Amino acid sequence: ELPGARRLREAARAVLDFDPLEGPGFQGFYELLRGPEGWLEHTQYCQPVMYITQLAAVEKLRDKRPAALERCKAVAGLSLGDFAALTFAGVWDFETGLRAVQLRGELMEAAMLESPQAALAVAGLSQETVEGLCVDCRKTGEVCEISQRLFADGFLCAGSDAAVERLLQRARSSRGCKQVQPVKLAGACHTSMMAEARMQMFDFLQSFAGNLQPPRIDVYLSCGTKVAAGSSPDWAALLADQLTQPANWIDSVVAMLKDGLGEFYECGPLNQLKGMMKRIDPMAYKATISLDVYSEEWQMRPAGSLPPRWAPWLHQELTGRSAPSRAFDGT
Repeated sequence: ELPGARRLREAARAVLDFDPLEGPGFQGFYELLRGPEGWLEHTQYCQPVMYITQLAAVEKLRDKRPAALERCKAVAGLSLGDFAALTFAGVWDFETGLRAVQLRGELMEAAMLESPQAALAVAGLSQETVEGLCVDCRKTGEVCEISQRLFADGFLCAGSDAAVERLLQRARSSRGCKQVQPVKLAGACHTSMMAEARMQMFDFLQSFAGNLQPPRIDVYLSCGTKVAAGSSPDWAALLADQLTQPANWIDSVVAMLKDGLGEFYECGPLNQLKGMMKRIDPMAYKATISLDVYSEEWQMRPAGSLPPRWAPWLHQELTGRSAPSRAFDGT
């Protein structure tokens, strides 16, 4: 019902050649058996739809709480969320970001078909322990490594299918392990298995790098790099390297907290980032709102802002001013 979201849908249909709400049409008998949303199990389709949904959630926030976006000082992304973050920050337009995401999904889909891959969420073990398990579980020619550092004892591991299966069994039997869960669609993103995809992604991004704009607000990329507003980094290298380097979400969050902003909005179809925030900083968790296109206005108000120990300004109770906010764009 939002004009901004409708415009995103129309623009996406022109780029993708299919309606993001309906899918690409009949893909085969296997997809027919999986039901009307079976096409979303292909990362080449799921990634563009995720990108669109993240920005549609921003339109929802703009409609219900415009002041939150007016006060926004920075944006952050986790993995695919980096691309929506750059769109919001004005580095590129919606269509350019969508084309980049579309290619990213296609390249990852091709890599997953070329070599069996898998991903696994592990919680409750130290980074040193998980890294050791990865080394023990991979055989010659196989890949098994931490692909995402999410919170202190929470990781996504990815690599060769057989090695990740061994990791599942080893991690599950490790003392202190709280959760081990296979992750669909992730493949071995953020590992060396995406080396070929990284090269093609770099060439594509480099072809229009001269047209990219400096961000209007600070950007915290999932690699752990902060790009200051008004700066012009090597976007092609940063985003291409993302495919083969770990995503360090915990580093991004810690950096944002140290920079002192007091409200956080997760824009997307899931609420994973808010859950991670609880593991990183319980006080920041209370100042975090997770919203999607179905959120109501009353659900978009955080329980409170972070106290002055995090912020270089006084809060509303002392000055009459609300703390600036940050928008999260996640996967």
